[in-house]
Amino acid sequence: MSELTNSQIIMEKIIKEEAVEQGAQFSEYFELYTASQILKDYDVTYSDIEYSIVGDGGDGGVDSFYTFLNGELIKEDTDYSKTGKHNKIEVVIIQSKTSKKFGEDAITKFNEVTRDLFNISTDISSDNLKRRYNDDLRGRVSIFRDVYSNLMKGFPDLNFSYYYSTLGEEVHPNVVDKVNPLKETILKMFTGSKFSFDFVGASNLVELNRKVKSTSRMMELAESPIATASGSYLCLVNLKKYYEFISDNDSLSRSIFESNVRDHNGDVVVNVAIQETLTSGKEDFWFLNNGVTIITSKAVLSGKTLTIENPQVVNGLQTSHEIYNYFSNLEEATQELRNVLVRVICESNAESRDKIIRATNSQTSIPPASLRSADVIHRDIEDFFKANGYFYDRRKNLYKNEGKPASRIVSIPYLSQCVITTVLLQPNNARARPSTLINDNTRYEQIFNKKNPLSLYLNSYLILKKCTELLKQYEFKSKRDFNNVIYHTAMAVVLKLAITDERQNNISKFVGDFDIRRITEEYFDEIFDLVWREYKKLGGDDTTAKGTDFVTNIEKALAISAKAEQSPMNS
Repeated sequence: MSELTNSQIIMEKIIKEEAVEQGAQFSEYFELYTASQILKDYDVTYSDIEYSIVGDGGDGGVDSFYTFLNGELIKEDTDYSKTGKHNKIEVVIIQSKTSKKFGEDAITKFNEVTRDLFNISTDISSDNLKRRYNDDLRGRVSIFRDVYSNLMKGFPDLNFSYYYSTLGEEVHPNVVDKVNPLKETILKMFTGSKFSFDFVGASNLVELNRKVKSTSRMMELAESPIATASGSYLCLVNLKKYYEFISDNDSLSRSIFESNVRDHNGDVVVNVAIQETLTSGKEDFWFLNNGVTIITSKAVLSGKTLTIENPQVVNGLQTSHEIYNYFSNLEEATQELRNVLVRVICESNAESRDKIIRATNSQTSIPPASLRSADVIHRDIEDFFKANGYFYDRRKNLYKNEGKPASRIVSIPYLSQCVITTVLLQPNNARARPSTLINDNTRYEQIFNKKNPLSLYLNSYLILKKCTELLKQYEFKSKRDFNNVIYHTAMAVVLKLAITDERQNNISKFVGDFDIRRITEEYFDEIFDLVWREYKKLGGDDTTAKGTDFVTNIEKALAISAKAEQSPMNS
């Protein structure tokens, strides 16, 4: 056996130590770690990566599968119906093995999966494919197929990026040769698409680990700006240069749009008016448009180039999107002489930043719920979590970029799932809407109710965390079954104890006061047995988990169980 290289020793030690810190198995954590490094330049969270991991029995050699549309990760509940004319679909497929070498078999499996599942004329739910591939993999591939089928009439750009990661170093020529048949399969199946394949070994992982994602962007100005003593600027920026500022690799850079307003689809009438101004307006653009507001902690001017640290576009979302769409759809390059007005506000204080966000959007058509993370309650939750050793990701990827442990970072969407499960007792909605729960204003107000104690939010998360740890001790035929029962099990765990304490009529107070130590292995096993029986009775599939009957049956079963325990015979 050949000696290990320094890179292999370093990476194995780093990943094993992090796995122990996260309470995960080495092989399991290796998948998360390699994906997070490979996707470092993408706008994804640890939760996004965990959602996309399909590695399990019947995974066809695929460990994680991602479909990006114009730079945004698409999930089962993502609404992409309002995209522009020119779209870019990118499929990223990763296989991660802790082996110290690269093998031919991994690439052969990539080819088989591609051939079997990517052909949109094939029934992905056929019995033959169900036997060969697990539900999670087929589900993630179905997302790609649906996106492509719905947008194919617009001839979107299509990129396929395959990554094979191990702790190996050298790649044998015979292994490299196996890539060609895979490339032929893709290009034959999707004419005009782009294909790439990367071997990611120990040395590559060391480089990726050392790579720090740049948080600064440069914006070229049309004229010398008006500057303030506090370091803020009022600028005119050529429209094409602004397009370049908000783009990454021909896709809209979603990370620079403040997460609280980024998902706003905008007023169609306003969008049409902006587009008409761009396509046929003779006047300078900034004469007819209010412009864009950017918040930053630091901006440095050199000549006519402004370097902006961690820029966040907090107003002018529709303007930015329409400028991006306009230049993305241009068939021929033309000389652009028009400018957009850009306000760059230098402010590092979080509370002041949130006031600016609300003030700059107060007279626009953006609904209040679109300014969610600027709400005081989210700052309070963030502070409360931090005081208890956790990091509430109020501003997407802030703590990930700071290198905080993945197991300690809690995203807004995931906390929403926790609360709607344990407090509102709607685990079906937590399962069915992993990323869009709070898009609905009424539901948002229910989840982030200012009357709730802050302990409710931490406890709801800790309940799900504890239940997840205990449920992982069970063996499931597929990861999908795990996902289909985890929220319902957590709800049942809380509800049974609330009934026992006769506090089911005030679940909010009960969860706020909850003692996590009450969730013992013995108690959890009892609850899970009940939940699993009801799950299988109703069919044991996605439809079961996303429907209301499953919730109703669990509640009835718990009520019967509680009544039996309180009967005189059990006294």
